[in-house]
Amino acid sequence: MSRTNKIRRYLYPLAWLFGGIAWLRRRLYKSGIIKSFKPKIPVICIGNIAIGGTGKTPHAGFITKTLKEHYQVAMLSRGYGRASKGYVLANTTPQEQLNAMLIGDEPLLLHERFPELPLAVDEDRKEGILKLLEYAPETDVIIMDDAYQHLSVSPTLRMILTEYECPYFNDAPIPAGRLREFPSAVSEADLVVVSKVPTENADIDRAAWRQKLGIRDNQPLFFTRYRYTAPEPVTAAAASVSLHAHTDVILMTGIARSQPLFEHLQKEYHIIKHLKFPDHHRYSLTEIEQVKKYITENRVLLTTEKDWMRLQAENFKKSLSLLPVFILPIEVEFLTEEERHLFTNILEDHVGRK
Repeated sequence: MSRTNKIRRYLYPLAWLFGGIAWLRRRLYKSGIIKSFKPKIPVICIGNIAIGGTGKTPHAGFITKTLKEHYQVAMLSRGYGRASKGYVLANTTPQEQLNAMLIGDEPLLLHERFPELPLAVDEDRKEGILKLLEYAPETDVIIMDDAYQHLSVSPTLRMILTEYECPYFNDAPIPAGRLREFPSAVSEADLVVVSKVPTENADIDRAAWRQKLGIRDNQPLFFTRYRYTAPEPVTAAAASVSLHAHTDVILMTGIARSQPLFEHLQKEYHIIKHLKFPDHHRYSLTEIEQVKKYITENRVLLTTEKDWMRLQAENFKKSLSLLPVFILPIEVEFLTEEERHLFTNILEDHVGRK
C-alpha cells in the first residue's frame, strides 16, 4: 500500500463524518424542515459534487449560447476567488474597474463572452436572483453556476457534471477524497453529464456508466468533451507571430488538472516548459517577472482563457503587453449530434413550459 493510500485510509472516518453532515443537511432541506427559496422563473443550476475541475464554466457558456437565441438569459455565480463581497453586477460596473478580483475569473470570462447579458455574483444566491430580476425583470431564465450545494435556493433544473478521468464513483468525501458530499446526492439531479471525455480511445459503455454512476432510469446521461480552437493572440507582440508545429511554447496554467491540455498542445507545438499553478491561482508580479525570463526570441507564452482573466490585472499589463501572449479557447461538444439535440430540447422545453 502506497503512503498516499495509507494516509487516505486514516482519513476515512473524517470523510464519513463530513459526508454524513452534508447528507443530513440535504435531508433537512428536502423534508422542508429548513426552507429554501423557490424562484418564480426557471433557474438552471450547474454543479458537481467534487471540488473543481469538471468544466462547469464551459458548460454554462454552452447552455447560455443555446438558450439566448430564444430567451432572455441572465447569469449568476458566487464569484469564486474574488476579493470583493456581496452583490456585484458586471453590467453596471465601469469597464476600468471590472476584473477577476472584483467578480472572479470565471464570471469575467462569461461576461466577456456574453457582454449583452446580465451577469452578477453574490454569495447569497437568493439575494442575487432577486437583485438580478430587479435589474432585468424581462429575464426568462437564470443560469446559476456552481450551486448544487447551495440548498437555500431550489432551482428548477439541476445538472451535475463529473469528469471522465475522475468520476465521483472512484472518489471519497473530503478529506479522504475530493467529494463535497456522498455520491448518493446525485439522485436529486435532473440530468448528469460526464465531461472531458478524451478525443481518442474513449471507452463509452453507456449502460456500464449508468450503473457505476448510480443514476436512475429517468435521469438523462450525456457525454461531452472539449474542442480546442486555434490559439488567439491577446497582446500586440503576439499579433505578428504565426504559430506552427515547431514554435517554442511556454505553457502557463492555473487550472484544475492541466494534464489533458498539456497533452493536446504537445501534439501541436514544442512545449519547452509548463508552469503549473493551482486552480484560480492569484498571480503575483514576481511570478510574472519570472515568466518573462523564459520568453526569449522565437518563444511565445500560451495560457488558458480563465488564466488570462486573472492576468489582465492592472499591475501586470505593462509587463505582459511586451510579450507574445496567446490564449487557447475551448468549446464544449457532445459525442453525438443526437445527444446534443436531446440536451438542447430538454433545456428549451424546461424554460418554455415554465
